[in-house]
Amino acid sequence: MSDKLPGLEQDITKIYQGLKLMMKKTYLPLFLALLFMSSPGSGASIATGPWRFELRTTYGAIPFVIDIKKSKSGYSGVLRNGQELIQLTDITVKNEEIEIPLQAYEISLKLQPPKDGTMTGFLVRHNKEPKVKTAVVAVHGATERFPEERTKPTVDLTGRWAVTLMDDQNQKEAGVIVFEQKGNALNGSILTTTGDYRYFEGFVSGTAFVTASFDGVYNYLLKGKVTDGKLEAAILSSYKTRIEGKKDDGASLPDAYKQTTIETLNFAFPDTAGKTISLKDERFQNKPVIVQFFGSWCPNCIDETNFLSPWYTENKKRGIEVVALAFERSLTEADAWKQILKTQKRLKISYPILLVGATPEAKPKDKIPGLKNFISFPTTVFLNKKHEVVKVHAGFTGPSTGAFFEKWKLEFNETVNELIK
Repeated sequence: MSDKLPGLEQDITKIYQGLKLMMKKTYLPLFLALLFMSSPGSGASIATGPWRFELRTTYGAIPFVIDIKKSKSGYSGVLRNGQELIQLTDITVKNEEIEIPLQAYEISLKLQPPKDGTMTGFLVRHNKEPKVKTAVVAVHGATERFPEERTKPTVDLTGRWAVTLMDDQNQKEAGVIVFEQKGNALNGSILTTTGDYRYFEGFVSGTAFVTASFDGVYNYLLKGKVTDGKLEAAILSSYKTRIEGKKDDGASLPDAYKQTTIETLNFAFPDTAGKTISLKDERFQNKPVIVQFFGSWCPNCIDETNFLSPWYTENKKRGIEVVALAFERSLTEADAWKQILKTQKRLKISYPILLVGATPEAKPKDKIPGLKNFISFPTTVFLNKKHEVVKVHAGFTGPSTGAFFEKWKLEFNETVNELIK
């Protein structure tokens, strides 16, 4: 046959080779794509939209909701904490594990990939050795933090409550609860001499109420009831704090300016560029200075910095300076600097942040001579133009505390106006 039809044989051979080449070009990319999709480290997916989480602590399940989003740059989220919306970035989604960092804290959610609309995993504190893990469960599509049935409220919690907080050892502390109730909906906060518990959100049903707060650090369930005008409740997490009190529109805290004292404040510590900063530097000369005792791990410090950072940008032209003395709670100094830099970027802080202590062992009273009765982060020291101590404010009542926060802002600006004169 080949002797008789040599041209036809050559044509058939060319067609066959062409078909092989075409199949190779068509199916090889598809094969490689399938191989890549099935490879262990290639990544997985997580459904966008709301995920309702429960943090399973010793004394209660603390609910919170994260809205997951996806764009060309990857996954992000919004943590809904009552009246606060917390942006979550740098979320990693892999076949083996999903990790959601919680703000700039050394804390993240580490989760198994979704299965049938459910995820399980842990809230992990990375600055502990060994790491502290608390179980979490998440369900996709659930938008309500508290889906429980509720009845018509028979009490009105709106207003201030003078309360006493009691820990497991029956140690007592005076405090104030502020509530705002609209129908069944309830929002509020708990204030103590060292700071506030930030945003609580929940509901009232009959005479009982349930609220929760979750920001990664301040993770609490607050449950209680009001009977004959008396409030009985408990803060539930890895420990339990009992609360008793009565409504009192004049409820207040001890004077925050009379808790911590220091006669003279001097310091010399490195900033984020490695330069040693002290009050003798030219930038501080003949200027009043606000000194913030700060930690990136401290939610109340972050709340104060959210006020101070834009305030400084707007007011530094008036001839005033701000400096933060950071006491971190990391495992190493390198980790502490990493946390400071993340916080500086996230909050757009343009005033100096100095690292005074990298680990929990570094105490303010040991690092700052003359500091007495230091009780809380943040603590804010006001210095006049001669760098004499004018005021020391212990603790902070943030935006979740309503009128208390507005009062703090008013006092802050009045003090600054006097210092600048």
